Amino acid sequence: MKIILAITEDKYGCSAIAELIRKLEENKKIENEIKLDCHSMGGKGNIISAKTVRIVKISIFKGYDKIMIFVDSDNEDSQILENRIKDMLKRNGVDMNRVCIIVFNPHIEILLAPQENNPLEYLRTHDRYEKSDLPKRIRNIDLNTVYKLEVFQKIVKTLNDP
Repeated sequence: MKIILAITEDKYGCSAIAELIRKLEENKKIENEIKLDCHSMGGKGNIISAKTVRIVKISIFKGYDKIMIFVDSDNEDSQILENRIKDMLKRNGVDMNRVCIIVFNPHIEILLAPQENNPLEYLRTHDRYEKSDLPKRIRNIDLNTVYKLEVFQKIVKTLNDP
């Protein structure tokens, strides 16, 4: 069994990641049995903070196999955002071997509408989407379609790492 801590921007992100992992397990896309804990940071601005550093350090000390930090790019350069988070953690002495940063470009909703440049706007305009719908909608994603996304492949690869 692999014990993972997911750190997300908000509570809907936590529920969505739990649903995604459940769907991956049901469809035999991940080899490991996953025990997931999740911590919502209460907004993207709180991801790059001393609180995140504390949570990651404590989680490593507690023996989590992997700490996955999920963040939306909100159209910021994904690599720059990932590097900012990595640099913050490294500067504070975090062992990055157990940390994986997942940047959704531009939002986690890319999993719901992978063909769209601005999936959040598209869903709000065409599907009356509310953020609270995210976990329920994750249950219905087409894994074959989202598998084409690099970010999705990174999630699956991380979950399958020994």
